[in-house]
Amino acid sequence: MFSNGVPPKEIARRRELTLEAVYERRYRWLAKGMAGLSDAPRSGAPSKLSPEQVEQLKMWATQEALTATELLGRLEERFGIRVHRNTLTGLLKRAGLVWKRTRHSLKKSGMNSSSAKPNPKLGS
Repeated sequence: MFSNGVPPKEIARRRELTLEAVYERRYRWLAKGMAGLSDAPRSGAPSKLSPEQVEQLKMWATQEALTATELLGRLEERFGIRVHRNTLTGLLKRAGLVWKRTRHSLKKSGMNSSSAKPNPKLGS
């Protein structure tokens, strides 16, 4: 777009980018050509789980109704590693698996509360 004379502000608007991002990409293009446009490696810690461990967790989670605590226990027993519960739940969510915790209800059963009381009109 730069080579076609499109102003940087218009490029940012069309591509839904900030003006800074447009200039940054332009500078990378000038310095490295096409290779400069690919994403650079991201910062952050490497994955704590190997692909084999991830597949095993997904298999356990799909085969049985297990809690996160049970999955973490199996992971430690089988592979000897421990990860945080949030690491596990995030991993399973990214894999498309969703589960909800059991909710305990304080609602009364279907029986009407008035039917449990004795009726004084029925005689003694």
